[in-house]
Amino acid sequence: MITSAAMWCVSQKRVFARSEMVEKKEQKGAKSSRTWLTTVAAVLIMVLGYQTVLVSKSEIRWSFSRPLSTVVVRDADGSTSYDQDAIKALTWQDALAAETLYLPPVVVLKILSLGYYSVWSDLLFVRAHAYFLTHFFADRRFVWLDNYFEAVRGLDPDNPRIYLWASQVMKYGQHIDDRIIGKSNWFLEEGLKVFPRDWRLHMDLGFNLYFEMVGKDDAEKAEQRLMARDHFAIAAGLPGAPIDPNFVAELFERSEDNSLAVAYALQKYYDSSADQRKQLVRRVGLISEALADGIANEEREWRARFGFMPVSLFALIADSSDNTGELTND
Repeated sequence: MITSAAMWCVSQKRVFARSEMVEKKEQKGAKSSRTWLTTVAAVLIMVLGYQTVLVSKSEIRWSFSRPLSTVVVRDADGSTSYDQDAIKALTWQDALAAETLYLPPVVVLKILSLGYYSVWSDLLFVRAHAYFLTHFFADRRFVWLDNYFEAVRGLDPDNPRIYLWASQVMKYGQHIDDRIIGKSNWFLEEGLKVFPRDWRLHMDLGFNLYFEMVGKDDAEKAEQRLMARDHFAIAAGLPGAPIDPNFVAELFERSEDNSLAVAYALQKYYDSSADQRKQLVRRVGLISEALADGIANEEREWRARFGFMPVSLFALIADSSDNTGELTND
């Protein structure tokens, strides 16, 4: 009797536990369903709310109709103006929404990207190209370029092309002055903070400083040229750079730093092509014929005695060898 009662209690306990588990699962499922339905409802409300806003309608209509090419009127003298009636028709009578751009803050973009930062960055980069081309063939005013740059860089700062692209398009189709070049330089300098050994960034920055910047006075111009020379020198020493070392050596000569010009020529001599080496010897000869003869004799010795080894390796052991080609014991 006692055994039967005990078995009945155990079975009742199991039934109660099973029913409790089923009840918890049902509650959990109901809670998940409510959460999912609430999320969907919130998204639908936001989408519908956005669609009913005047600015959203203007933005959608503006983006699909390529408005800049539509509203721009070119006069006989080549100048451009805007057809105000066309602008009003395209912007639903709202002049403030003539070109609406909304890029969420980088923090929001990162949340929306769900961790796919590089993918979203590339998509925004493509959109930035489209924005640039639209304005390049119209008013050539790139008001929102900084916004696109910051969004693309914020999502993926390890893309070197965004820095070079922003710097170059800043100079296209506009009146180039020191303000524009300064902004172009800023993009390059931001890129060098991430990619200090990118020769393209160094070369473009050197080009801007040396050839584009006018400067307030001769002193400022001279300072900019010295900075440009340093960037050219760094770029020429980086792998893949197409810069002729003779060009950098000439920049040293123009700044009246003959000693630095010679030092740079000697440093780059064995890394240069045959034609570039001839030009370097000629350039050094204008400063010191004895030094130029020494460079030529050293190269002849390499070809005669150590032609089996790379010329750069010969440059390291040349000072430790005697006239018979044997290494000396110091």
